Amino acid sequence: MIKQARLYSTTSAKSILRRARSEEDGIAAVEFALILPLMLTLYIGTAEISNTLMASRKETLVARTLSDLVAQQPSGTNLTDADLDSIFAAATAIMAPFDGSVLKMTITSVEFVANAKSATAFDAKPRWTAIRNGGTKRPCAVLTAGANTDSATATTMPTGIYQAGSVIVADTSYTYVPAFGGTFMNFSQGGITFSHTTYMRPRNTTLIAYAPASPPATSTVCAAY
Repeated sequence: MIKQARLYSTTSAKSILRRARSEEDGIAAVEFALILPLMLTLYIGTAEISNTLMASRKETLVARTLSDLVAQQPSGTNLTDADLDSIFAAATAIMAPFDGSVLKMTITSVEFVANAKSATAFDAKPRWTAIRNGGTKRPCAVLTAGANTDSATATTMPTGIYQAGSVIVADTSYTYVPAFGGTFMNFSQGGITFSHTTYMRPRNTTLIAYAPASPPATSTVCAAY
């Protein structure tokens, strides 16, 4: 009896093993569990790359819109604080659905004053500058002429822009923090920052004036040269 029991036990074990080897019902579930992390990574990564490119494109469009709207100021009329508020608001709306409150914006009117001693034959001097959301004001001082390929800064002006008249300069900066993986990729301390500068000649006048009786803290009017 004992021998038969042992034989039956051995036969049963072999039968179970054969059935286990031939069982395929759980293979799909195991394979899915193995590839799920990779699939999620690819999906989320693709979504974040798309959002990043969209944010960059919108930030560039904001810079162009700022300079373009100011450059359309009618001849014989001064730019007002209400005008600037409307222009900044319209440009900020372009960033939707991204958070426009962290979009740094600066608008500056730069006049080119003839100077025979200058290598560019002109001095580039800001006449007024206005900011929103912590943008960087351009100083009321002669800007440094730089190469056209140099990155734009608050104190420089590309040599290719120098000519009689003036130019409206719009500087924008936007920091995008990914919704997923920001902490993992160390973006929580700053994210990905895009910056863009555009230059636009006034359409209807040589110089666009902005001369409020009392400029707000977000604006600076420079003395005439």
